[in-house]
Amino acid sequence: MSKSAIPVLIGGAALSAATTALALAVPAGTATDCTAGKPSVLVHVAGLKQPRGQLKVSLYGGDADRWLSKGGRIGKVKVPVTGTAMDICMPVPAPGRYAVAVHHDFNRNGGRDRQDGGGYSRDPKVSLFNPKPSFSKAAFTVGNGPARVGVRLLYVKGLGVGPAGS
Repeated sequence: MSKSAIPVLIGGAALSAATTALALAVPAGTATDCTAGKPSVLVHVAGLKQPRGQLKVSLYGGDADRWLSKGGRIGKVKVPVTGTAMDICMPVPAPGRYAVAVHHDFNRNGGRDRQDGGGYSRDPKVSLFNPKPSFSKAAFTVGNGPARVGVRLLYVKGLGVGPAGS
């Protein structure tokens, strides 16, 4: 399956690429949109500093060498931010080990700057001097049904990073 061929599931229905950006966000607290019985991941993104901007959720597969590398991503979705916590459902090609990276483009300028936030599945420890955790610290297992994983976003705060409210 190619990177662009991975469909996004909402309410059990596959959406075309044209409608993905508009309909992907699932209100926090609802988990019904990851279809049972199919490999998928429900990513709970928490700690958005304000309900504005855009989220980019990137999915990486079981190859640690491709983790966070250019061209290593096997799927991505971009959705408008609708709250301070959001659930996003992503199908995966098959059961296996995966990891997720999330970028909150706060000002929606398409780049990365000091206003933006980010995080990784399983919330591994990161810092300004060590911003990229290993694949093994972020990886989780997806079986034949949906897996749930959390990502708490971190933002630059002086010479460090931390949650928005601290």
